[in-house]
Amino acid sequence: MDCLESKKFSKYGNSTRHFFCFLWEDFTPFAVYGLYENGIYVAIICILINIFHIIVISQKSMSTSPIYILLAAIAVMDICSLLYDVHFEIVNFFKATNICYSKNTDYFILVTKAIMESIRYFTRRCSTWLSLSIALIRTVVIKYPMNRTIEKLSKPVSAIYFIIAVLLLCAPLHILDFYKFDIDVADENYLCKQFPSSNFIYYAINLSMKFQNKDHRLFKIYRTIDALLSKFIPCILFPIVTLILILEIRKAEIRRQKLESSSSSSTSKNSKNTSRLVLSLTLPFFIAELPLGIIFWLSQLDTINKNNELFYIFDGFEKLFSFILSATTATHMIICVFMSSQYRETALIVARFGHHFKKKEGTVVQVTLSS
Repeated sequence: MDCLESKKFSKYGNSTRHFFCFLWEDFTPFAVYGLYENGIYVAIICILINIFHIIVISQKSMSTSPIYILLAAIAVMDICSLLYDVHFEIVNFFKATNICYSKNTDYFILVTKAIMESIRYFTRRCSTWLSLSIALIRTVVIKYPMNRTIEKLSKPVSAIYFIIAVLLLCAPLHILDFYKFDIDVADENYLCKQFPSSNFIYYAINLSMKFQNKDHRLFKIYRTIDALLSKFIPCILFPIVTLILILEIRKAEIRRQKLESSSSSSTSKNSKNTSRLVLSLTLPFFIAELPLGIIFWLSQLDTINKNNELFYIFDGFEKLFSFILSATTATHMIICVFMSSQYRETALIVARFGHHFKKKEGTVVQVTLSS
């Protein structure tokens, strides 16, 4: 039945109801089935781009800055996150070519799905905080250029400490991910059919009893911590750090204009380029992660959570920005190519398999003029 002909969104005005029906009938199916469930194509492209990105950054000439080391760590996290889409497609292909399979295989598929989903959430959290670390390091270094303690943050070794800190920050919630679901028997008497009526055959994944006990207390704690750690705190800190970075870049530009020596001007120009690179790297967050944080927060409201129609629409928005988030994992390399001449030169060398093109020496012609 058509959305407008049914009673869906009947309590809203005519124009609002038309808009919600458009989201229900056109937008959400496109976001879920047209984009999200075909994320394998974007995932493969982004994985290949990130592998090349890691190879470029791992070159000796690029290991002089903590920013590039953190970018390499982000690329590793993004690849691990994107492997979920690859795993999802492999499982679908296996089910399509093997309609009937054993209970052990079904159990293994669900266990692998739970593990890959846990890894996906963990790496996304880490990627967000590592991106924030890049902006934070650059902002602090620019704001306090003469501080010797702060100056240590510009050393490559500081990136290792930030990576360890982010892993430790996200680890406790990641441990809870392994206790989030239980794999229960769905149908002991299941008989293989050509077209199964459900995605679950012998076993099914359900929320674990640990998370359900005492009125879902552990589950509520988990969701609250996840919301704070993965969405709300980064959503607050990222705009603040980015704004401070913009202001500090302007101040650094004013200081640069006052310098007269060519050597100082060159150094200041390199600093300015690095700052602009870091500023550009924050853009993917505002494109996908920030909207996801807003959607995640709004979906917890009773107005949406207890309304099946609105919850379905918000699920479509969540799938859309999750798809965009996967696509933005390729933007780090693209931004580096446009913003860093050092990265471009190194990337060209890697693309040529380490071969350097020698510049042809010009021929000097001596001309004698006779009077």
